[in-house]
Amino acid sequence: MSLLAIVLRWMHIVPAVVAGGATVFSALALLPALGTRPDAERLAVREAIMTRWRWVVMTCITLLLGSGLANFFLYQAPAHRGQPLYHGLFGLKFLMAMTVFFLASALTGRSAGLARIRANARFWTGLNAALVVAIVLVSGILRSIPPS
Repeated sequence: MSLLAIVLRWMHIVPAVVAGGATVFSALALLPALGTRPDAERLAVREAIMTRWRWVVMTCITLLLGSGLANFFLYQAPAHRGQPLYHGLFGLKFLMAMTVFFLASALTGRSAGLARIRANARFWTGLNAALVVAIVLVSGILRSIPPS
């Protein structure tokens, strides 16, 4: 494995663990716990968290997109040429990732147009957590498909 392949892999794994783990934590622990607090307190905590978390989400998305596309086009697509199962599963993973990126951006952002998503954060974070788990499962299948 080349040094570039190793760097790209770590540039993909580290932000996936950070952002994916935080999404699952938020869905299972943080948002349910905040739901028991008064509205004013919940909103203050949310804003304090988002002020710090927003840049982490955008950095993770940037690293995941850059490293994922580079890894796919440089290494995986050539290695799996002519394998429709691999490419179909990769397409599914990519679409799920784009959905995760959109929801993460909407949930951490400040856009008035996406306020409805933030207003129902528990549902959308739960959906995002389920998508994160599905992406990990599909990724495991992709890693098990031998090159052509």
